[in-house]
Amino acid sequence: MNKAFSKYLNLFQISFKQAWGNKANLSGMLFFLFILIFIYNRLWEVIGIQTGENNLNSTFIWYLLFAEAVILSSPKIERILFEDIRSGTMAYYINKPISFFLMRYVESLGNMTVCYLLIVGFGTIITLVFTGKPPFTLWQYPLIVLFCYISGTLNTLLYAGVGLCGLWLHSIRTLGMAIERLAFIFGGAIFPLTIYPEWFVEIAKWTPFYSIYYLTIKLVYDFSWANLGYVILLNSFWSLLIISFITYAYTKLSKKVNIYGG
Repeated sequence: MNKAFSKYLNLFQISFKQAWGNKANLSGMLFFLFILIFIYNRLWEVIGIQTGENNLNSTFIWYLLFAEAVILSSPKIERILFEDIRSGTMAYYINKPISFFLMRYVESLGNMTVCYLLIVGFGTIITLVFTGKPPFTLWQYPLIVLFCYISGTLNTLLYAGVGLCGLWLHSIRTLGMAIERLAFIFGGAIFPLTIYPEWFVEIAKWTPFYSIYYLTIKLVYDFSWANLGYVILLNSFWSLLIISFITYAYTKLSKKVNIYGG
């Protein structure tokens, strides 16, 4: 057990170092984040002035920061898995003393962790400069960071499931784009779901994006132990469903590789 854990830990560390070494990609990501926060801060300032709510930009820019931390940090694991399946790379690893799926997932987590920490660190500084006092207390901040990170790992797991759909599909590009759009719409990735009609929110509640994105990120401006417990409960439910699908798809894929050789 310790040897297996050590293998995956090494994979995580290697991926982490590789992602950290890609300075051009990380710089571009942070520049994009700065522009996004700058533009939306000005937008919410204007809306706040028009509606008489002076702290509106503070609430929603902090929300936007953590939403982007979950979204921008997520690697394209679905494309990696799909290419591995189609190219036959998976067949090479299938009989190795390491899980092919866990190998790719842990590598993606290493990449995601670097991006997430940089986005949250850099974003916290510029958001403080733009908005001043945040809508949460100092002791709530580490919990918000932690649970948004967990949501990032679940988001990566969800897209891993999309990648394994390559077992049945000749291309996952359309499916990946559809999932991405649905996440933005039903997860409130840019604007909180509170600005949408009630009927729309009721539909969103039936999707995994509601808890992975909106409920978790909403802790930024609506933190309570009850809300935190609800996030844990609902995310655990969707995690079980996603893991069940991944287990089913990966088992079928492994059998196919063993029988047909890819």
